[in-house]
Parts: sequence; structure tokens; C-alpha cells
Amino acid sequence: VFNSTELKDIEFIRSAYYNKLEIFRFSSSLGKFVGYTEYGVKQADYFNKDTAYLSSMKTQKETYCQHNIGIWYSNILSKSVPPTVRLYSTTPVSGHHPAMLVCRVYDFYPKQI
Repeated sequence: VFNSTELKDIEFIRSAYYNKLEIFRFSSSLGKFVGYTEYGVKQADYFNKDTAYLSSMKTQKETYCQHNIGIWYSNILSKSVPPTVRLYSTTPVSGHHPAMLVCRVYDFYPKQI
């Protein structure tokens, strides 16, 4: 997860899923594994006790993210897609106002637009 090229602004997350459900994840901002299911909590506890593996996961942010951030930043964050805007007037079902102006915006990137 990132929004700049600075390593301090990056969060490295490695998640494990089963049947589209996240079981556990490693988060560099927490510096440990966190479980989201009963099995995931057991796995997170197991991995958090393995100091060698935990240490290797902590270094992944620097080795993996730092190595690739220039490519990702130039190919993703520098791109934008103009929004599709629909503006219309409608009469509310109930209320005190005779009309309401509605603005809907779709299909844009990045979401900060």
C-alpha cells in the first residue's frame, strides 16, 4: 500500500486467503502477523514465534517495495482517468424542496479526484 515513492510511506502487506476469505496477514506497520479466523489466529501466533521468518518478513518491505517502487509509481500513480459525470434534477419523493440537483461521478482513477 503506497501513495508516494518514500519507503516510510509504504506499508507491506502479505495476506493468506482461503475460499476468498482472508485468514491472516503480515503487516509491516504492525511488524507482525495478525489472524482473522480461528485458524488464522493460530497461524499468526506460529509465525510470530518464528523470529527468523518474522525478521525476513520485516525486511521484505525494503527489499521488495524499494526495488519496485519506481516502476509502480511511474506506471500507476502518475496515471489518471477522467471521471464520467452525470448531473440531473429530480423531484424528491418527500421533503420540503420542489427539486433536488443530483451529481453522480463514476469510473475515475485515482480515487482522490
